Amino acid sequence: MSLESGISRTSLRQILATHKWHPYKLQLLQYVNEDDPDRCTEFAEWAKEKLEQDPQFTQKILFSDEANFYVNGEVNKQNHRYWSDTNPHWMDSSKTVGTTKVMVWCGIWGTTLVGPFFTNGNLKATGYLKLLHDDVFPSLCTEAGTFPEFFQQDGAPPHYGCQVRAFLDEQFPGKWIGHRGPVEGPPRSPDLTPLDFYLWGHLKAIVYGVKIRDVQHLKLILDACAGISPAVLLSVCEEWEKRVALTVQHNGQHTEHTSQTCK
Repeated sequence: MSLESGISRTSLRQILATHKWHPYKLQLLQYVNEDDPDRCTEFAEWAKEKLEQDPQFTQKILFSDEANFYVNGEVNKQNHRYWSDTNPHWMDSSKTVGTTKVMVWCGIWGTTLVGPFFTNGNLKATGYLKLLHDDVFPSLCTEAGTFPEFFQQDGAPPHYGCQVRAFLDEQFPGKWIGHRGPVEGPPRSPDLTPLDFYLWGHLKAIVYGVKIRDVQHLKLILDACAGISPAVLLSVCEEWEKRVALTVQHNGQHTEHTSQTCK
C-alpha cells in the first residue's frame, strides 16, 4: 500500500489506527464431509479410552505427515494480513499451487522428532513405501531397543496403497492408524494431527523468515527441526490429549477455535 500510494508506512499505520482498522489473519479452512464428525468422534472416543487405560499412550504413537515447502513461499499464511474495521472471518479452502517445491516428511514420537526426510516431486504409493522402508523405520532404532507401538498417518492417497498397508500390517499388526487401517483415523482433521496444528506452522514461520533462493535453501528446515526441544514436543503431545477430549465434548467438530496452539 505504501509503494502504491507514496505514503510512508508510519503514516499509513496512523491512518489505519485512527479509523480503528485492525490486521486479521486468513484462516485456512479444511473441507468437511457430512459424516466426518461421527468418524472423528469414534476415533476420539477410542483414543480417550486408550489414555484412560494407559496415561503414557500418546508417547507410544508415531504421528506422521508430509508437507510441501515452495520456493515462492506462498504457503506461508503467517505473512498474510487483511485490514478491516471488523473481523471479516475470511477463510480459504483452496490449495496453494507452486512450481518449485520440496516435500518434507516428519514424525513426532513422544519427545523425539523423527526426520525430516525430503522427497522431490509428487509422492506416490511406491515412493512412500520406499521412504518408510529405507529411511523412516531404520531411523527409529534406538540403543534401548524401543520402538513406537502405534503408527499414525492421514488419508492421503499414497498412504493407502495395497503394498503400503501390507507393510504397515507387518510392522504394526493391528496398531496403525489411518484410512483403511486397523484403527480408522479421523478424516480431514488437522486439529487432531500434531504436525498440522503445531509443526508445519512452526517450521514455515522460521523457514520463510528469510527470502528463499532455491530448493536447496529450503533445507533450512533441518536447522529449524534441530531447534525444537523435547520439552516442546512433550507439550505438543499433551495438547493432542486435550484436543481428543474436546473432540468428544464437541461431537467431532473441529476444535481449532477452542484449543490453544503449542509454542
